[in-house]
Amino acid sequence: MASTLMNPTREELVRPFFDEFVIGDPFGALTSVRKSIDSMLDATLRSRVFEDQTLPAMDLYFKEGTYIVELALPGLDKKDVSIEVEGNCLTISGTYGKEARAEEKRYHYRELRRGSFSRSVTFPENLDPAKIVAAMEAGVLKIEIPSFRPVEPKKVAIK
Repeated sequence: MASTLMNPTREELVRPFFDEFVIGDPFGALTSVRKSIDSMLDATLRSRVFEDQTLPAMDLYFKEGTYIVELALPGLDKKDVSIEVEGNCLTISGTYGKEARAEEKRYHYRELRRGSFSRSVTFPENLDPAKIVAAMEAGVLKIEIPSFRPVEPKKVAIK
């Protein structure tokens, strides 16, 4: 049965969607929609909910028996940052400078950090504050925390 432009068959209606899943990227359109929604939510949350709270980027890794925490804190001095330890929880907090309110500005986009921040990390074991070493260089805070884990016993093969 031949179809017409006015009365397409079910196969002709479904075929474009099916081809997208079989031939092309079935989630290409969803990826674009997700990016748009993420961007919209980021702008909304940043401007309303977290107006005075920004979270610096952080890396955490374990290397040679030491936990290493690195935070990106550009523009901050070590006097603007506080590190606290309570049991197995490490909290890094600080304050970015406030903007002078000499004149009202109408922002089109705003990303510069202002206000305070606080990041907490929970470790699998209690921490000893006396053994923690922290240094700040080129806008990166690096904290080294030695692990309390005992060295695992190792079997030695007899030759």
